[in-house]
Formats: sequence, structure tokens, C-alpha cells
Amino acid sequence: EALARFEMDGEQIPPSPVLEVAHEYPELFFDLERELKLKQLVNRPKDGMLFVNIDPHNFSDSEKIFYWQSLFEDEDNICIEVTENTDGMQAHLLSHCLDELQKVGLTIAQDDIGNEQKPFCFDLTRRATYLKFDRQWLLKIKQCLDYQEILRGFMSFAKAQRKHCILEGVETEEDFEFAKALGVDFVQGYYFKHLNQSSKRG
Repeated sequence: EALARFEMDGEQIPPSPVLEVAHEYPELFFDLERELKLKQLVNRPKDGMLFVNIDPHNFSDSEKIFYWQSLFEDEDNICIEVTENTDGMQAHLLSHCLDELQKVGLTIAQDDIGNEQKPFCFDLTRRATYLKFDRQWLLKIKQCLDYQEILRGFMSFAKAQRKHCILEGVETEEDFEFAKALGVDFVQGYYFKHLNQSSKRG
């Protein structure tokens, strides 16, 4: 997944505060997203699918829409994660964003399912090929195993709809073993970054 990471005076800054401020300046936000996406595409791995986050606020006019469609439509193995970074996300704006992405045949993912800070959108679930489950699921299941039954319900729906499930927040071998036992299609997390670093040292 292509993620936005920011740094100031040598310290890493979580992306959420930066994006929250950027929302107040639509043109600056668009410029920021454009530069990030160009960098992410240029530096993408040669193999495998690339997941790229897009905020529907950047589909606010025809010029921006045309830019994103032109940027992504010729990219192979790319999936657009539609994010809801503000509580004030308007349903019609999200629906419009999805319409424009699907016009050029782009694959869509629903991000952060289960994150209590973000709304759940049934329309996005319906259109998405990939359902990405927030790391909160692993935390809640560790506190109470019964929560896994809710997640299994989502997975059953996804299977019936021919969608794929991705479990985020896999940071330990225990997390990975649980994800395999649960039967999710894919996993994501820093556990694999650590594995990659270990293999390079070996």
C-alpha cells in the first residue's frame, strides 16, 4: 500500500493531522495529493497490486476528476482506496467520486472498516472489490474472542459477493497466525516489513 508519511525537524508526523489541515485549503490539498500520488507511482514495486488512497474531496470539480482518471487509468495492477478522512463527508460527494472512478474501470477498495472514527458506507461496500478491515479488529478480538464472529459475518458476505478481505494491523507472528486461521484473503502490516529487514540482514 502507498502511504503518506510526513516528517518535520527530523520527527515523524502522523498523516491524519496534516490531512485535516489540508482539508481547509482545497487547492493546496489537491496539490499535496497530486505530488504524493506521482511519487508513489514512480516508486511503486514492479510486481503486485498497488493500493493508493484517494480522498473524495479531491473530486470536487471536472478538472480534478479528469486529472485522476488520466493518471490512473493506464496503470496496471492498481486499486483505489477511497478514504473518509472527515466526519463531514457528504454522501453525494462520495457517490460522485465512486462513479468517476468506475467510469474508467478502476478497482476500488473500502478502507478502515471497523474504525470507530470513520463512518460506514454501504454504497462503498457494494462497489468495492476489496474490503479492508481496520487493525481495531485484532485489538478487540484479543479483548473478547466473540468479536471474531462479527468479522466472520463480513467475510461470509464478501465471499457471497466475490469480494476479497484484507486484515490490517498484522504486526506479530501471533497476528499472522490468527489471520490465517480466520481465513482472510490477504493481510497487511509492519510484521512483513520486519521480516523483509531480517531477510536482508541474513
